[in-house]
Amino acid sequence: MKQTVTDAQRHMVLSVLMTAMAILRDDQPFNPKHTVFGRNFAAEPLFGNAVGTEYSFENPAFPSTQITLVVAGDPTDRAAERMRDTQVPRAFVIRFDPMITGIMRSTLEDLFPLDIGYWVDGKGNRQFGNDMGAVPPQVRVHHYRYRASAQPASRFPVDVQLVFGDPKPQAAGDDEPKTPVLMDVLLTRDYFKPTPDRRR
Repeated sequence: MKQTVTDAQRHMVLSVLMTAMAILRDDQPFNPKHTVFGRNFAAEPLFGNAVGTEYSFENPAFPSTQITLVVAGDPTDRAAERMRDTQVPRAFVIRFDPMITGIMRSTLEDLFPLDIGYWVDGKGNRQFGNDMGAVPPQVRVHHYRYRASAQPASRFPVDVQLVFGDPKPQAAGDDEPKTPVLMDVLLTRDYFKPTPDRRR
């Protein structure tokens, strides 16, 4: 029997996502000890030569869901010795368990909000479309990419990846979703083309 997702859980999902977007796009303060993300149970240094920390959280609304926020050196601060002192939020990832029913892609497009019709690649170039399709053998795992829309309070561009699980063709069981389910969300602060009032 699949787990049923409640309205309260969906409300918490939207709250978590909006908070993450506010931290990455609007540069709102991040305090791992006091956040809607949940209880901060781990803070691990990044692997390799990267300077930073990956914070992991457990949210009581969906305790099996993986929630992480990465804080790393500020690439706008060119002084190498200061990279270790000046660290900023760089990426947020949430992988849902259980997968979330009842939140459509259009809901997230309006919530953040997101620019429709293009996404931005790693070189700062616009690419047409948002639907990345499904990659075999996971033919029902569907990926979408966006650039978050600039808002009056925006400080940085944010790239957004959404992952949905498509329903089984002709799903008939009562516990089988008839619409796509939300699996993952990845938000990444982009320093390639900053907004005019970026961090100075």
